[in-house]
Amino acid sequence: VSSANIRGLNVVSVDGSSISKKFMDVDFSFLKAIAVQYYFKENHIARIKYFPDLNGFNNYFVQANFINRDENSIDAKISLDMNYIEINLLNDMIERNSSIDLIIIDGSIVIMPINLLFSKDPEISKKYDTLLKAYQRLYSNCKEHGIILIGSIKDTRTSALTNLLCDSIQLLKPTYSKLSDFIKLNYREVVKYLSDIGLFNRLLIKSERSCIFNCKTEIDKIRDTGIKKEIPYYFPLSFYAFYLKTAKYDTPCRIEFFMDEKHSIENASKKADLISSIILPISSLNDNYGLPIPQIEAHKRAVFKKNEIDILFNNLIRNLHLNGISLLEKRRNRRPF
Repeated sequence: VSSANIRGLNVVSVDGSSISKKFMDVDFSFLKAIAVQYYFKENHIARIKYFPDLNGFNNYFVQANFINRDENSIDAKISLDMNYIEINLLNDMIERNSSIDLIIIDGSIVIMPINLLFSKDPEISKKYDTLLKAYQRLYSNCKEHGIILIGSIKDTRTSALTNLLCDSIQLLKPTYSKLSDFIKLNYREVVKYLSDIGLFNRLLIKSERSCIFNCKTEIDKIRDTGIKKEIPYYFPLSFYAFYLKTAKYDTPCRIEFFMDEKHSIENASKKADLISSIILPISSLNDNYGLPIPQIEAHKRAVFKKNEIDILFNNLIRNLHLNGISLLEKRRNRRPF
């Protein structure tokens, strides 16, 4: 894939982070999300804007859990809220300024995990349904304004494409005599040790991408069975992924994107080429680290700093004390030795 001239493009990336503190009778969490917008004057020269601000001071959310829930439920609730804050921030940006060309989400563009939709906790199930609607709004906004939405996944251990290729070899065996030596290697056993990243890190050189493949999600299965009948209206789309080698000494990035259901594979492949040509010049400045620069910047700004954490929780505890409320930390955090 050749690098595109990205002069004049507006590229947005969003990321969020959360920090929690667990006390004996209550848990508190702070969440924030920040989006960065790069307007490229040249391939390596950009004007950067931050939303809502440089450090996210105007986008804090505090979450308190007073009900005695298990830790998995609390973590699921925080994760859903964090995801919603990020997606909602993107929707607000698009609706205020439709000049965006490309959006990079840190992680998958497909909502996961689907099992939370059927959680026994009604609050979690409701939050998940709200998040589904936020994603639907994001997909619609991107389609309406001609924005390319991608997910850039830093680390993944999935073997979906590797297994697909393994199955394809089995289909080709009867007609391709040149595969005989390969088959003697007992390739099925070898493949068990390889993730997609591990395989394509060996196969791809810089600026090459893999074939595209369908992201077979759990949402598809539920949509097909009709258990949750509104899901077809949320996701009348096809999701694809591919692996792109952006840096000489780094592993490939997994890139996800979507297409309308009525599309051809040729058009999906052309879109993957277009995405790759835009991602390459903003991901290949360091031979050892191949993530897009806007994604790196969004993460850097979103992560909570230690002094920031201390200020937030000290202010919270002080305000609670003023109202006669004292918090007792868990025993593991207040050992006298």
